[in-house]
Amino acid sequence: MSRLLALARPKGMILISTLPLVGFGYGLWEQGSTVHPFVVLPTMLALFGSWALGHAGAMWLNAELDQDQGEVLLGRPVTVPRGTGIAGYLALIASVSVSVGIGWPIAICAGICAVLAILYSHPRVALKPTAVGGPLVNGVGYGSLSPIAGWLATDPVLTWRAVVTVVLAVFFILGVYFAAQAFQADEDRARGYRTLVATHGPRATLQVARFCLSFAVVGAHVLAIAGAYPRAALVGIPVWIWMDRHFAAWLRKKDGGTGADASKLVGILCLAVFLMLLGAYAHQAYVLHYGLPAAGCGTALVPEALAPICGGQIGQ
Repeated sequence: MSRLLALARPKGMILISTLPLVGFGYGLWEQGSTVHPFVVLPTMLALFGSWALGHAGAMWLNAELDQDQGEVLLGRPVTVPRGTGIAGYLALIASVSVSVGIGWPIAICAGICAVLAILYSHPRVALKPTAVGGPLVNGVGYGSLSPIAGWLATDPVLTWRAVVTVVLAVFFILGVYFAAQAFQADEDRARGYRTLVATHGPRATLQVARFCLSFAVVGAHVLAIAGAYPRAALVGIPVWIWMDRHFAAWLRKKDGGTGADASKLVGILCLAVFLMLLGAYAHQAYVLHYGLPAAGCGTALVPEALAPICGGQIGQ
């Protein structure tokens, strides 16, 4: 049991399980919701639990495929016990079952994520070792379907801001995905994998990761400056600069550095996102104190599709 827990990578599980919560929070925020957290807590716990099970299942199937004994991001290598693959499938089934209680649209997202996890690691398909399959699974599953599932739980309105936000989220997740493989070139080549780091080397992989993350970061800050997001979210700029400087230092290392470089990047990203969210909460406190339109209804630039919800107070 202890080895299964280690293979599930609990630190990564916590991060991945927050992805639908980010989408859920965004959906409420965009509609100007001021609902008390206790009211939506059951839905949030169900989303977190469903994606925690899904992440565990994906990691267990991945462990069965890799039999990894080298460095891993946000985890440690352990011997894969018998039955790990079966545990993976059971966890994926449980993930979808939990999501049904939230709603069928969310269950469909969880179901697609489960199928993607199987295609990613099943020996007969194994999309992970391919140049396109790995990024596709992570971009679609983690980058888009996970936050979209949480967003759908809010009975949302489709807006251009929501679409752009998902696109930025996909680039963000892809950046983390490529950074996570930068130090695994030798292992991937030994397994015969055709991942980007195996075919083009650590430097090219880190450059792609840097581009993806920079695209997401710059895009989010442009929207914040334009007023589509709270301008208070710009408080995280110094940490994003730190992220870029970390990439510059990482690129100077031979052989893609180590897992510690990837872990440090994740820490920097978490701090930056936390500061941006803190800025958004500060903006929320400000508008509520002065009786102004709340959350996504209170930004300087509000999508027209939200006019019926926001009471026509666009841009105020």
